[in-house]
Amino acid sequence: MLKRLSTIILLFIFTISLSAQIVSIDKRRTKNPNKGFQGDVNLGLNFVHTTTDMMQLMSRFKLQYNDNDNTYLFSSDISFSKVDEERNVNNGGLMFKYNYWVPDKIIIAEAFYQYQYNRVKQLKHRHVMGGGPRFNIADKEKFSLFLVAYTIYLNELFETSDYERRKSLVKFSSMLSTDWQMSPNASLSHSTYYEPDYSDPADFRIWSETKFNVKITKMFSFALYLRFDYDNLVPPEVDQLFYTINNSFSLNF
Repeated sequence: MLKRLSTIILLFIFTISLSAQIVSIDKRRTKNPNKGFQGDVNLGLNFVHTTTDMMQLMSRFKLQYNDNDNTYLFSSDISFSKVDEERNVNNGGLMFKYNYWVPDKIIIAEAFYQYQYNRVKQLKHRHVMGGGPRFNIADKEKFSLFLVAYTIYLNELFETSDYERRKSLVKFSSMLSTDWQMSPNASLSHSTYYEPDYSDPADFRIWSETKFNVKITKMFSFALYLRFDYDNLVPPEVDQLFYTINNSFSLNF
């Protein structure tokens, strides 16, 4: 009985969550000028034992500071999943971003540093630093649209037992981001990054993320999350396209 109870307990998700409202870095804060520190911490650790042993680890951390014209954002994200001895998810990274909100202008000046690794993609490390203007094309109560043009320095290493590719160069990166409050009960947000290497046309990346939320009734709602990550030049035996599709229904009563 005790052994059976222990197995059942291991099937539950162990999650620790400490949160406070964090304002999106892509939003103009003039409509809701929350100043000072805001943060969000999420930790998750799962163990499942059936015919195999599965372990999952998730850690996400965000810390943001706002004043009248400046936003400082630090975030980290780690994901790990292992079934027996096979690691099917092992990636993470951290980012620091600074925004200067030019008063009464549509331009937002940005600078950032980012570190990434992804063992499944054989990416040992990727260091990215750069900056550029963020054009605030539309910033209404129900709709916002941003266009970003970065100049970045990239240093990365892909490595396997019989393959190695190093890159260290300056390149261009662009992003389109939009949020649409379609109705009081439905919202849609989307971001797409395009990162070409003009010295090597075969090397480019496209990253896209879409979130859709709809409240169907007073108690019933639906959420859909799509993420696509395409890298045209990857090590042998690594897929060019990675994607995530999550959907959920919730009933609140």
